[in-house]
Amino acid sequence: MRPSRLLDVSARERLAAAVRDAERRSLGEIVLVVVRACDEYGAAPWRLGVPLAALVYCALQAFAAPLPWWWYLAAQALALLVGHALVRIDALHRLLLGPHLARERVHERAERAFLENGLTRTHGRTGILIFVAWLERRVVVLGDEGIHGALDPGESWEEVVDLAIAGLRDGRVVDGLEAAVRRCGEILARHHPVSHERNVDELPNAVVVED
Repeated sequence: MRPSRLLDVSARERLAAAVRDAERRSLGEIVLVVVRACDEYGAAPWRLGVPLAALVYCALQAFAAPLPWWWYLAAQALALLVGHALVRIDALHRLLLGPHLARERVHERAERAFLENGLTRTHGRTGILIFVAWLERRVVVLGDEGIHGALDPGESWEEVVDLAIAGLRDGRVVDGLEAAVRRCGEILARHHPVSHERNVDELPNAVVVED
């Protein structure tokens, strides 16, 4: 599913409001980015198509009467096409990625999103990115040096990740992301509370959605 369909207008407005509310109580900035996938993963369709083609060939050899050579070729080509088509199913595509590759690609894309959305340019370096990769079902939270270095020993970004992941897992995507934003706001307010002298909204609050 595309993120633009997953998060309709009302969902995006709700999350933008959550970001505004979290930032209102602190000197930090929160950016929420949701992307369809972090790579094209071009090898995934072949990982399914090639074994299917081999299975079809073996089945024809074992159970069918002798056929012209082009039958075997056509059957294998069809199996390859079916494999490519089945990979369009997110759950199956995800199984073919491998956890190491998916984790690597998601972290790389999250780091780029951190830079692309201006989180290194905030006053006090207190920006936080909540990055959601929909296909991979992974969440990465990155805090700039001004807030990351201020975390207490009992605090970590993993608790924010867990809130978002719980929402993805239970089918409550917006609830999970809203809880993650709220927790980031609490961390920011604890370490960088609002100042009457300076509370400028430096970055857009709208959810960044990439299909």
